[in-house]
Amino acid sequence: MDVTFARFVSALRNADVRVSPAETLTAFDVVRRVGIADQALLKDSLALALAKSKAEKSRFDDTFERFFFQLAFQEPAKHTFLAKFDTEADRQAALEVLQGEISAELVDAVGAVLNDDRTALAVRVQQVGAALNIHEISSLREKAVFSRQIANELAVPELDAYVTGGGDGAGAISDELRGLLRYLRHYFHDEIRAYVDAQYRLHADASGKRAILEAALKSHLNQLPQAYHEEVRRVVKRLADKLAKEHRRRARQTNRGVLDIKRTLRRNVAYDGSVFDLRWRQQKRERATVFVLCDVSNSVARVARFLLLFLYELTDVLPSIRAFAFSSRLGEITDIMRAKPSEAAIEEALFSWGKGNTDYARAFMDFRELCAMDLNARSTLIVLGDGRNNYYDPRPDVFKDLSRRVKQTFWLNPETRDQWREGDSEMRRYAPHCFRVETCNKIRDIERFADRLLVAAR
Repeated sequence: MDVTFARFVSALRNADVRVSPAETLTAFDVVRRVGIADQALLKDSLALALAKSKAEKSRFDDTFERFFFQLAFQEPAKHTFLAKFDTEADRQAALEVLQGEISAELVDAVGAVLNDDRTALAVRVQQVGAALNIHEISSLREKAVFSRQIANELAVPELDAYVTGGGDGAGAISDELRGLLRYLRHYFHDEIRAYVDAQYRLHADASGKRAILEAALKSHLNQLPQAYHEEVRRVVKRLADKLAKEHRRRARQTNRGVLDIKRTLRRNVAYDGSVFDLRWRQQKRERATVFVLCDVSNSVARVARFLLLFLYELTDVLPSIRAFAFSSRLGEITDIMRAKPSEAAIEEALFSWGKGNTDYARAFMDFRELCAMDLNARSTLIVLGDGRNNYYDPRPDVFKDLSRRVKQTFWLNPETRDQWREGDSEMRRYAPHCFRVETCNKIRDIERFADRLLVAAR
């Protein structure tokens, strides 16, 4: 039971239910106290000990059901092929014919299907899976390996060879029985694959999407399917939370300052030269302001959506942030981001300012009109956009003026440098006025930039 429960905890962690070692020990004690006879009591008791949030309780319930009810052969065989063997005499006669044609183990498997005893088949598959350590499955490639090994243990390849070869005693087998064997050949393979797939989702890929999601996270955000947006949002929030915790730790170390030797010695005179009370020399620094200008036109909207979400999740550790969105005209969305949940605020910003043809010159002039007096040597300016200006006058002089007013200017471009010479791109005229221009079209790019921004904007 201890081994089984340890595997269950591993499955919970794989399903994004956070279970610490201390909570695992508590849960072991719960199992010893409540026992396993009452399933509902066991499930509710473990849920209290292991699942902390509403989302985790939902994932716990799903994992519990899939772990302790992971039987194979959930689907019954089609009645169409069993109808000719609906009496005990017909079933017994069919098995007697097969006893001289196939192995005894395979005869037992066919008999279990004829008698609708799928539990026996499921138990056999469970035993074979446990012997093969199927709980250690870790990749898609291993699914085919385990399926083949389990099929071999059940002698299914023998049935394959018998059916495809016509059978050594083909004359002794009726057409109905031959049709049943052809069907069972596919039925056994399908049910074994379904069982292995369930084990893979339980032990390697809890959601069934993880491998695909990891590939999506490495791909261009403009190519990310709509179906994965919610999953990617959760990943972005986790990354932002991790980054924020790391920054708080670094900030505490930095804000402590350097050791003030004179004050330390004066404070420790009473301790006969032993240093107990350390004093640190600190410098007061004005809080910086980060201005974020996001191109939310169709060509950049998806990247802008995830950048804004990342910055939204970092608002408690970043200095003062003012966010702006533009396509043809520019408007401030700071109040919207503060007043509404992240998804609703971002969607409203994209809807309100994502219309019209992109005009960077007009947007920069609008921004200068709104914020010229607020820009100073402690400010950081971030522009997210592809620099494609629809052949309008780009007015790089306006952008140069903005860049000179702030400490540093970053430009995040979803396009690579080799695309700057194509079409209506004006990046070659804007880039000289930036402290750094970075390609930003993946979640990893946004995470790396946010980490750098946290350090630079302190």
